[in-house]
Amino acid sequence: MEPLHDDAYAAAADWHNRLDEDDSAQTHAEFDAWLAADSRNKAAFEAVERTWSSLSAARVDARVLKLRREALSATHRLRFFRFAAAAAVVGVAVAIAYAVNPLFKADPTARPATIMGSATEGGAFRTAVGERSNITLSDGSSVVLNTNSRVEIRFTPEQRNVRLLSGQAWFQVAKNPNRPFVVEAGDRRVTALGTAFDVRLGAGDSVRVTLAEGKVSVEPILSPLQRLISAPPVPQLLLAGEALVVSEDAPVEKVKADLAKVQSWREGQVVFDNDTLATAINEINRYSSTRIELADPALGQLRVSGVFKAGHSESFVETVTGHYPIQVASRDDSRILLTAAQ
Repeated sequence: MEPLHDDAYAAAADWHNRLDEDDSAQTHAEFDAWLAADSRNKAAFEAVERTWSSLSAARVDARVLKLRREALSATHRLRFFRFAAAAAVVGVAVAIAYAVNPLFKADPTARPATIMGSATEGGAFRTAVGERSNITLSDGSSVVLNTNSRVEIRFTPEQRNVRLLSGQAWFQVAKNPNRPFVVEAGDRRVTALGTAFDVRLGAGDSVRVTLAEGKVSVEPILSPLQRLISAPPVPQLLLAGEALVVSEDAPVEKVKADLAKVQSWREGQVVFDNDTLATAINEINRYSSTRIELADPALGQLRVSGVFKAGHSESFVETVTGHYPIQVASRDDSRILLTAAQ
């Protein structure tokens, strides 16, 4: 019997339970086949394993239980160190709740995805906050735009060109060695022949390129003056499972990618794995016109793990306030303000 979920994290939770109950050779063979079927499956199962390992340690540790009781009875004068210590327990609870049961109330501010039905050779495309859009290209390639994103597409006989102006996009490229597929984002140029990859533009024109399949080369985009006075840039090659991170205040870095986390947005989900609450809120805010804010920046250092529905700000707030000593201070159609529980 195969797990009944298409979502990698929900399926991973199923497999975790099944392996605990059935240690037969057949079950392990089926599990190995599931792992090999998709690179996201292994990453999702490892995240579930980490979650349960943390829970097993936390629930029998008297010191952690004491910290949890203190956190849940905290007053508005509670300081950051107590929040941080309690996060080791309540962050695990959040992760398990969402990995096992990712069903939440609909958020009235979330907007439906839009679909581009006909193939295109070019044009400008954009999504609003909370929207996703699938764009089919004339060569058989496709582009999926995430929330609040913009691209310009221009095909020539020699080259297929895309410029990501804002947001995030997933590219599934049809192979054509005589017609490279080039994506420009910020000050980087990504060149692929046939592959699947994700490009995200962040604050200050930071760029993150994540490769799921095939190979891509990434190089700086030089101005005409830079091309005259500088040596030609050496492209950096990315292999499947790698990501390149470019920002203004740090060296260019090649890192191992969390493919399940990066690809989850195409399934309408947002995944956190021991991320700070501040980071999680920034990510949740990308998908909704109702912004979540923290009255005390110290609260932002809490750690959050879990799988959340993109655009469902209210469900995220209900979960955070239900597991942390945090409460809603005020709310309206455009803002939810969170503060320490009193």
